[in-house]
Amino acid sequence: MFPTIKLLNDQEILRIDQGSRALLMEIGTHVPNEEALEIFEKAGARVDSKSQMVRIPDHVINDTLSKCSSCVRLYDRTGGPPLLIGGDRVYFGTVGIATNVLDFETDEYRQVVCDDLRDIIRLSDVLNPPDFVLVPATPTDVPSNVVDNIETKLLLTNTKKHFIAEAQSGKNSKKNIEMAAEVAGSLEALQERPFFSTLVCLTSPLVLRDDSIELIVESSRLGLPLFIESGPMCGGTSPATLASTLIMANAELLSSFVLAKSINPAVPLIYASWARILDMKAATVSHGGPEFSLLRIGTTQMAKYYGLPSGGGGILADTKSIDVQLGMEKLGTGLLPALAETNMVVGMGLIADENAISLETLVIDHEVTNWIKRAMRGIEVTDETTDLSVFKEVGSGGDFVQTKHTRDNFRKEMFIPKIMDRGFLALDKDPRAKTMRKRARKYFGEVMEKYTPPELPEDIDKKLDEIIYK
Repeated sequence: MFPTIKLLNDQEILRIDQGSRALLMEIGTHVPNEEALEIFEKAGARVDSKSQMVRIPDHVINDTLSKCSSCVRLYDRTGGPPLLIGGDRVYFGTVGIATNVLDFETDEYRQVVCDDLRDIIRLSDVLNPPDFVLVPATPTDVPSNVVDNIETKLLLTNTKKHFIAEAQSGKNSKKNIEMAAEVAGSLEALQERPFFSTLVCLTSPLVLRDDSIELIVESSRLGLPLFIESGPMCGGTSPATLASTLIMANAELLSSFVLAKSINPAVPLIYASWARILDMKAATVSHGGPEFSLLRIGTTQMAKYYGLPSGGGGILADTKSIDVQLGMEKLGTGLLPALAETNMVVGMGLIADENAISLETLVIDHEVTNWIKRAMRGIEVTDETTDLSVFKEVGSGGDFVQTKHTRDNFRKEMFIPKIMDRGFLALDKDPRAKTMRKRARKYFGEVMEKYTPPELPEDIDKKLDEIIYK
């Protein structure tokens, strides 16, 4: 029996759905983009060109949902089977887009540079999880107008896993696609087995910003996957109840899905959310509290209600240090979304309320996610796992350590940690001498010996630079 968790009952889910539909029809979405306004109008929405407000009737939402797939295939660069995003499958990935790093050598915070992003991508490529890589940091040592394209170049040249790229405009999104097509061999090859998706961040309350629209339009036309997320802040950019925040997040996602599917009914879409709270004491957004996980369960249940693949934040922490609070928040915000069967849980490697990233944190998160994966497997009760023959072999008063049964089963049944400390207490030694952070550093050195770069076409660096700076 696999453990799962639900927060909303059927009536409550229906109430959230009805609230979202009423919001989209009675209040509407601000769409400051002429092309998008025309697309919405052709799809059957009520468009006020003067105010740039779009009101979407039920039948348009229903038509959009009928075009959506319950499973999206995300390919990698190895040619192996894709990640199947949907149903009860749960995968873990990195996220960003942090501008600070907790320096591995000095133990001090500083701004991210390209070498940091390269290192975190390579570590993400070796560890498993992450199962995929959402661009985890923003370098500050490159021109800001092409930083997103440089991020994509680093992803293309340092990981074989499926990755999710960001873009700050339609122009830069086209560059990302052109670079990926260069690596794939052709645009057609990329379309057949897309090894990257595009991140779209929506704006609350109820705005489809111009740059977000451009990203949706570019990827939809080519049928390349979109990871679309809504992140209202409860008490800030959404009302101060979790239920109303769910209504808003759901409405914003539905409106973006209408736009994408009106452009291309075949475009793969992932329903993701970053709904969170505004901490009224600290005047900051909180990603490590219980509300973040509760909202993730709620948005996942809404995605399941519509039969959509789901994603969203998790494995996150507000703490600024690698400390006890980090463990509490990472496990809490990772386990609950996983038990709700959020298909893509993203957040590995981040610290300091998403403002920073560190190599040690990613290693620790690798341990946390494997702990969660073991918990999610539950207890398997079958004829084989309940066979009494081993009891007859050992008898009363014996032990099972040396039996073949133990050798055959302990690796399958037991979580075997890589960096957690389960050893004996040595009273003559300082317990601070071997902290989890130090063990994470040691493990980092061990696993990076296994890193091999992805196979790339000849002169790819030059070709990608030409695309970035043209």
